[in-house]
Amino acid sequence: MALNHTFSRLTQISIYGKNIGMKTIRTQQHQKSTPYTALICLICVLTVFYCGCQGEIFNLSVDDVSFEIVEKSGELTENEIWDGRVYITNTVTVPEGITLTIRSGTIVGFEPMDTPSLLVVRGELYAEGSPDRMIVFGSLGKQHTQEQEPEVETTASPFGTNPSLRKQQGGSGAVADTAEADPPQAGDWGGILIETTSPNSRITYTRIQHANVGVRIRTDVVRIERCLFAENRTGVICENTSPTVTNSEFNRNGIGTKFQGSAAPDVEYSEFTANQYGVVCEDDSRPRIQYNNLRANYENAIICYSTASPEIVSNNITNNVGWAVYDGGRLRDNFIQGNKQVGANITELGIGAQGEQFYGVEEVFEPRTSPVAEAGVPRENF
Repeated sequence: MALNHTFSRLTQISIYGKNIGMKTIRTQQHQKSTPYTALICLICVLTVFYCGCQGEIFNLSVDDVSFEIVEKSGELTENEIWDGRVYITNTVTVPEGITLTIRSGTIVGFEPMDTPSLLVVRGELYAEGSPDRMIVFGSLGKQHTQEQEPEVETTASPFGTNPSLRKQQGGSGAVADTAEADPPQAGDWGGILIETTSPNSRITYTRIQHANVGVRIRTDVVRIERCLFAENRTGVICENTSPTVTNSEFNRNGIGTKFQGSAAPDVEYSEFTANQYGVVCEDDSRPRIQYNNLRANYENAIICYSTASPEIVSNNITNNVGWAVYDGGRLRDNFIQGNKQVGANITELGIGAQGEQFYGVEEVFEPRTSPVAEAGVPRENF
């Protein structure tokens, strides 16, 4: 793969999808004059041709703007700091005793494969972005080549304006192959797996998209804060753990969060919007779900299986196509309105095991007649 093509795809993953209410990564736009921009492009092209394919790192800095692609796969052997553009070609493992730090503004792109790649953390992971320079994990889209019709030979180069993306063939009417990529989609890469051996990990101001499972957590000592999970099959899965997930958004995933085994995390001050399911509680999980907005999801906002019994406190659960809460959970001080297509302005005031907008819950206390003002992501933090 040509480095300049990879750079373009790494940049694109930060802007796929629509703005959904929080600050998302945007390609930096440099306010330069037209001649100066052309000069930067020319230097980039010449540098790519000079570097060829002899190294794994392509780096160019103009006015402190870094154009860097670092290719990664396999197990890390020492502490590392990732910055700029990182291209993942196979599963990367952070072993015990090793720390991976990812700086603000870094874009980590995964190549879709038959066996999706993971970032496996057995040591420590610190992916800490900033409000205006979030870290992005996402798919590059599946690459393929498209055969074009023969071109009429002209006085210009017979290989077009981008020879690095074409097969060089002699003679007139040469057939060209151009490298393209399908749009990214959920499941293109495996996600981030934080194992039981990780002594500490933190993910903040990070956008995670196109994964099978955005973050799978198997240890308590993980904090996810001010993150965006979009277009994943599942945003976060907690397995028998009690981490903290706070001030985050889950948008357009198959499932926003899922809790398995004896998981008992705190999920608070977050937004669950336009997912298939907002929150799924399985097995004997006991999460505390408080001060969240769960709205406009395509099925149930919160669904429980087996003996799962979440504490559902002070949430706004509104306008979901399915039930507000289904088959389990203790409800207190929740504002429930417009679910199950009962009418956009119908507020649920039932206190039994079943109401018009919830089904099979354990108990209901103090239903609200007005929204919880404190619920959801504090806007000033983004």
